[in-house]
Amino acid sequence: MSDTSDNCDSGSAIAFTGAATIPHVTDAWTQLSAAVAAGDDVTLDLSGVTSADLSFVQLIESARASCARHGAAVRLAGPAEGSLRDVLERGGFLDPADGERVQFWTHAGVA
Repeated sequence: MSDTSDNCDSGSAIAFTGAATIPHVTDAWTQLSAAVAAGDDVTLDLSGVTSADLSFVQLIESARASCARHGAAVRLAGPAEGSLRDVLERGGFLDPADGERVQFWTHAGVA
């Protein structure tokens, strides 16, 4: 997985591309953990992810929880699509009972 990060007005921005799977999750963890440690909001661009597995989803969920504990937030630049969306559905992450999580991943109800 290749990824890039830079600073934006409201914190860090990270774009992930390619495979977001367990063999590549260490690279993603390095980028995310640095952004979370900075204590700022983090915006993730996942539009370039070509394949994904639960390790990547769990990493993002962990980053969300860590940021929330420190008063920051993780946001997606756009809704999860393609193989990432499939993993979310199969993994139960889009359960309608958890509206906040569904909104995070799908941008449902966001204008």
